[in-house]
This record gives sequence, C-alpha cells and structure tokens, in this order.
Amino acid sequence: MDEIFDVAVIGAGPAGMIAAFCAGSRGLKTVVLEKKARPCIKLSITGKGRCNLTSNASLQEFVSLFRNGKFLYASFQNFSNTDLLNFFDTLGAPCKLERGGRYFPASDKAADIASALIKSVKNIASIKASFDIVEVQKVNDLFEVSSEKEKVISRNVVVATGGLSYPSTGSDGAGYKIAKKFGHTIYPLTAALVPVILENEFLKELKGLKLKNIEASVVAGAGVLAKEFGEAEFTVYGADGPVILTLSSLIAQELQKKQDIFLSLNLKPALTLQQLNARILRELDKFGQYQLQEMLKELLPKQFIKPFSSYCNLQITKKCSQISKIEREKILNALTDFKFKVKGVRDIKEAIVTRGGVVCDEIEQKTMQSKLVKGLYFCGEVLDIDAPTGGFNLQAAFSTGHLAGESVQ
Repeated sequence: MDEIFDVAVIGAGPAGMIAAFCAGSRGLKTVVLEKKARPCIKLSITGKGRCNLTSNASLQEFVSLFRNGKFLYASFQNFSNTDLLNFFDTLGAPCKLERGGRYFPASDKAADIASALIKSVKNIASIKASFDIVEVQKVNDLFEVSSEKEKVISRNVVVATGGLSYPSTGSDGAGYKIAKKFGHTIYPLTAALVPVILENEFLKELKGLKLKNIEASVVAGAGVLAKEFGEAEFTVYGADGPVILTLSSLIAQELQKKQDIFLSLNLKPALTLQQLNARILRELDKFGQYQLQEMLKELLPKQFIKPFSSYCNLQITKKCSQISKIEREKILNALTDFKFKVKGVRDIKEAIVTRGGVVCDEIEQKTMQSKLVKGLYFCGEVLDIDAPTGGFNLQAAFSTGHLAGESVQ
C-alpha cells in the first residue's frame, strides 16, 4: 500500500520550509517536495548573499506597506518579526539590526539562515529534492502529487512554490498552474522590485556609480506620481538600488498605459531651492578663478561631473567667475531634477518579487486554506501579496508559511 502523508509541501523556500517545520513539529507526517537538487537555493543568495530577513516595523506598518495587507494581518499577528528573529536565534542563526530598521544574519551570510532552516526541517520531515511535479489531483479525500518517476499521496497539500522571479532557483510559476487547476483566480503577474531600463546617452559613463541620500521621483503627464528617498545605482542598462526597486512596480504599471514616464533624481533633497541656490553662489565665488569642474567636485561624485555638465550643456573648463545666471540656474535645476526617460523594466526573471498571484479573497486569511478546496493551502509569494524592499516580503513568506503549517489538519 502506498505511503500516505498528512502534509505534502510543494516548494522548499522560506514559506514551504517553515510550513513543514510547523506541521512536523505538531506530529504530522510531512514531506517537502522540491524541484531543484537542494532546498532554499533562492534564500541562500537573497540580498546579494546577506539576506535582509525582516524589519523592525510595527504590525500596522507591515500591513500598510503590502498590497492586500489586510489579508496578512492574521499571519503577521500569529508570527511576527520578533517571533521570526527568536526562531532563528533558537536555531543558532542570530540576527543584527542595521540602519533603516533592517535585520540581517549576524554572520552576514544568507547561507547560514538557509542552513539553519534546512537542518531544523530535516529533523522532523522528509525532503524529496529533484521532484519535478507534472500533476496534482485530488482523488476522493486524498491528494496525489506526481513527478515523472514518483507519486506522493497526502491528506493535505501546501503550495509554497514562489513566483516567477529567478526561475533558476526553482521559481517557475508551477504554483499558479496548480491553483488554476483547482479553480483559483490568478491576478495578472508582473515584475515587482526590479531594475529599471533608462534612455540616456550618459549611462556608459555613469555605470557603477552609487548615489546615496537622493530622492527619486516617478514623473508622468499628471506630474509626480511617487517619491522615494535613499540609495540608487547606475547600471549599463539603467538603474538599480533600493529606491529604484521600490518605485519599479509603479513604473511597470504606468508603462502599460503607453505614456511617457520619467525618473527624476533630486541629488540634494536635504536643501530647499533657496538654500541650494545660496550654496551654489558661495561655491562659485569661492572657486572664482578655478574651472567649473573643480567647483562641481564639492557638489557631485567625480564620476558624475562630466555627464552632469553635458546634461546642462556647460563647459566644465570655464572659470567659475564667468558662469552666468542662466548657467547657474541650469546647475540648480539639474541638481534637483535630473531626468531620465524610462524605457521599461527588466524581465520578471530578474525581479526580486512577483506582483500578482493567487487572489487573496479565495484564501482563508486565518488559516491559509483554500476556500474552494478543503486541504489545499497557499503561502508565500504564490499569493497576490508584495511590498517594498526592507525584509517585508521575506517576513510575509515566513508568516504565511508558519500559519499554514500550524493550521493544516
């Protein structure tokens, strides 16, 4: 007779692994089915290998930052950021608080978080790696999850397959197909937290330049649509970094409207226009007999000076004492409104998070069980939930996974 599990978790990412941990800890016979050769591949490389695990934000802040945040209230209340930190501390992977309220592993290694999670699950559940699912069906009261070579039978199934980003780590959209098969609605899938493609002749010169403490705005026909303060980095194709990633979801949405979108950078957001103008006047006076490029070193990173001057149509070899009022105004305007036309966003495969997914109205928010099929649960990125960078999305994966693992019967 075939072995029957109480719980089959599809996907060995953070949501799936903690769901398996919770179910197994309750004495339920649990198996994790992972497409790739090992669990937690994406988790082990997230955050450029450092893993921003969570944030010190309040419950209310967490809920407010998420798309469909109210749906997540029960999950965050059941397993909070404090609970997550305590969980990994118990597993021997303590975390530390850094600026911006972001928590990282004390070792600065995402792999340590992944290893601790894998070890905890292996103690109480089975993990079947290289299990590439071809079909999931429910026969009477049992689910049959089949690969080309094997079939797993279980009383319950937890779908924790992630989104479409970084498919090489196993996130290939399989969970959406499973959800559709059982009658669930999928909100359209787009890239969230993804680098932006810009149209600008200066990108080659700016490549690799990191800007700190800037304000980035999304500008369209209706004016400024959103602003973010923080860090950005220029790439060969455009821009990346926290502020860019946070604005990228909105940019992707606006581009679908077939209108021109611009990214505007305020390089001196701490100063009012009057204060900045006064500073420019002081610097020009101080560097009177020196070339403009020397003065601009006081205001800009060296790598930005030539592109900035070209953007303003200024001669950087011109003496500061010879700069006219019109040229000074060009400097002022460019420092506060350096515009790039947005061509698009990078492919969803490069996104940190997928926007869209299983519609939350079809899921019981207090258990993560499907309202359509008894014994079928969903958690993590496969759901229609996403938030800005800062550890919020990982917290949601762990919180929804924890709730599913605690709720499954």
